[in-house]
Amino acid sequence: MRQRLQRQLITLAGIVVFLGLGASPATGQGPGGGKGPKHKVPPGQAKAKHAFRTTDHDTFRNYFRTHRIAVTPLPPGIARQIARGKPLPPGLARRPLPRELVVLVPPPEPGYDYAIVGNQIVMLDVQGLVVDIQIDIFP
Repeated sequence: MRQRLQRQLITLAGIVVFLGLGASPATGQGPGGGKGPKHKVPPGQAKAKHAFRTTDHDTFRNYFRTHRIAVTPLPPGIARQIARGKPLPPGLARRPLPRELVVLVPPPEPGYDYAIVGNQIVMLDVQGLVVDIQIDIFP
């Protein structure tokens, strides 16, 4: 029981650090004490976030209700990795979005691409890292 509580606390601490809640706003340094690379953002400017737009989920879902395709759910371990933003495993099948659907959604920003991976639609960067994910799209 005690080990389980310790693991939960460590996981919670990792999530807090991952979300940047441990960063010091005055110095821009994270909990590492300034030993890693420094990412300075000028005051008043936020970093650009590349993600699906709020309307994209409905567009994808409506399209695949009328244009059904066969999809297979991903194994749970791979689905968790993708949800965490890890790179897609080598050899994992990915399909481009159908041309008719690409016309309906705004194109991704330069350096990003959409793909169907298992039963999810993902946004990938140039290195193949998952930037954003859409779930519950396919009926």
